[in-house]
Amino acid sequence: MPLRRGEVPLPGSLAAAAADRDRVADIMRPGALRGAARGRNLDSLAHTLFLRIYPVIAVVVLLTQIGIALVSYLDQLRLYGERASLLAGITAAALARPGLAGAPEALAGPLRALALDPAFRSAALRDPEGRLIASAGETPRRAFDLIQASADVASPGDGRAGGTLTVALSAESLRDNAWRQALLALGTSLVLMLAFVLTLHATVRRHVLAPLARLLGAMRAVEHKRWTAVDLGDAARPSNEIDAITSAFNRMVEGLRSGDEAKRLLQALESAHAELAQANRQVIESIAYARRIQASVLPDRAALAGSGLDVAVLWEPLHLVGGDYFWLEQIDGLAVIVVADCTGHGVPGAFLTLIVATALDRLLHERGLRSPAALLAGLDALVRAQLRQDGRGAESDDGLDCGICVYDPAARRLRFAGAGLSLTVIRDGVVTRERGARRGLGYPDGGREPPAGRGTAPAEDQVIAVAPGTGFYLMTDGITDQMGAPSPGARPRLIGHAGVAARLAARARRSLPEQLTGLEADLAAYRGDEARRDDMTLVAFRATQAAADPWPAQDAA
Repeated sequence: MPLRRGEVPLPGSLAAAAADRDRVADIMRPGALRGAARGRNLDSLAHTLFLRIYPVIAVVVLLTQIGIALVSYLDQLRLYGERASLLAGITAAALARPGLAGAPEALAGPLRALALDPAFRSAALRDPEGRLIASAGETPRRAFDLIQASADVASPGDGRAGGTLTVALSAESLRDNAWRQALLALGTSLVLMLAFVLTLHATVRRHVLAPLARLLGAMRAVEHKRWTAVDLGDAARPSNEIDAITSAFNRMVEGLRSGDEAKRLLQALESAHAELAQANRQVIESIAYARRIQASVLPDRAALAGSGLDVAVLWEPLHLVGGDYFWLEQIDGLAVIVVADCTGHGVPGAFLTLIVATALDRLLHERGLRSPAALLAGLDALVRAQLRQDGRGAESDDGLDCGICVYDPAARRLRFAGAGLSLTVIRDGVVTRERGARRGLGYPDGGREPPAGRGTAPAEDQVIAVAPGTGFYLMTDGITDQMGAPSPGARPRLIGHAGVAARLAARARRSLPEQLTGLEADLAAYRGDEARRDDMTLVAFRATQAAADPWPAQDAA
């Protein structure tokens, strides 16, 4: 494609750009355009167009005129036949009388009346045996000029045929008229074809040959390194192919004129491409290393082994790193399970997860907090202090949703508190949802979310008796906010908490890893061609079967 001034060539690859330069250089070598620009006789183009188009137009016009004349002649011939039949019928009715052969003088009058018709030639009345009874006129020698019609002469009284009347009309005038029409059609065709040829010749010379001559002249100049463009003026039309070719030629000339500049720009582009590729590799390597760091901050999936709980984790960031975080730890005979969904995803969300991890470690090990509600309040205060959202000039409008469960295996009780996250419980196939506070943690005063501790964090823990086989599920909104079509052809919509819970309940009797594997496959099938929107985290846990002894009455409260 020819370059315009100031444009940078953007080929599919640098090798392709080099190949394009080689082809342009080959085209512009001396003598390459000589055959096209010098050896071509434009008059031969007009001659070729004449020889190709004129015979076709002549045949079409001539056949059209002949067809019209033939249809007119056949129609008049039909009318003549009907006219002869009508004369024969009327005369036969006039001749109807008994004893035709005995009164020839009475028959002469109707037969002579036929002679009043200009086309009449002869009439003959014969008896049923074919003997001539009476006649009028003379039969011409050329039978092909006659149009004959016959009619039966009925005998009055019994209705039997008393004879046959044959009337002959001359078609000579009809054929003469047909010849005149044919000659007129031929002359008209010649005039039309001559007018068409003259018009076509003038049009081709003006709109085809003249622009091509200008274009070939410019090509001869370009061959000698004179960058001459074709002046189209104000008459250029994009729909005209020759104008479009000329415009493309002018752009090519402009690109060749600025060839040195284009080469420099191409070299700069190659250098920028290499620098961009190097920067992209460094970014990908940095994010991959950040994933290793984030993965090292996450707890071991087997951290709650021996706590009386079976645990399975689904953690899948949208990018290499994500803003979802979970915490598993045994401390003071309790099992602590935390799921947090920080603002955003990718690298910004990953930074917030590090702040959350540091804050949880301080709250659990330095302050010794064990109540989920107290942990949420402390986490809110630490996050807001770390992000300077406590009145010290916050520049961050970020926060997190969080759900915390603390399981006491000795009392077989689970305490839960949530801020923006809820706990899903499946017991005997029945799904219940323990809701936390509606607002999340963090966010500055006046931001989109009021901070916890100001009417948003739960005031106390929710206590749940843990029975063997009961499944508990802490999940972020990346699990439930997946867009897809419930059925083929249906309008896409979110799967929602109910859709996820129904799929978990259908597999409630399976092991927790099988449940999460099946759920992940269901979510992928539900999305179809839709892309994921957020990080996904789900921590599933339930009491082991070893703790299946009967519960004390007070534990069921």
